[in-house]
Amino acid sequence: MDDFDVFEIKQTDDFDKNFMTFLKKKRFKTLPAQIKELSNKLKQGDFEGDKITHRDSPVLYDLYKLRLPNPDTGVGKSNGYRVIYMVVIEQKIVVLLIIYYKKEDATVSDIYINGLIDGYFLNSSPEEE
Repeated sequence: MDDFDVFEIKQTDDFDKNFMTFLKKKRFKTLPAQIKELSNKLKQGDFEGDKITHRDSPVLYDLYKLRLPNPDTGVGKSNGYRVIYMVVIEQKIVVLLIIYYKKEDATVSDIYINGLIDGYFLNSSPEEE
């Protein structure tokens, strides 16, 4: 595989916080393997899920929402996890913005997601852009 085929995977603090909550408090033991598998696919440019938006400003990116089952509770995708991630094609970066548990959080607002996106771009160093 060539270097130009590989995307760098980054995670927001919100993603990390929710991930750790699910792992430690909820004891969802299969989640790390699921996220590792997802990250490996995303690194190769295999973008799964529903594209929910495309934005040209300030940087061109695509936003995806992916449904994942939760094998630890025996529920399928409908009451499993949701992962919202952003793909910045020009920079070869995939940012895992947030993960949430559908059974507890019915949805995440567009305003919140936009805040995560804006926060990512504000906190990125100029060398990364």
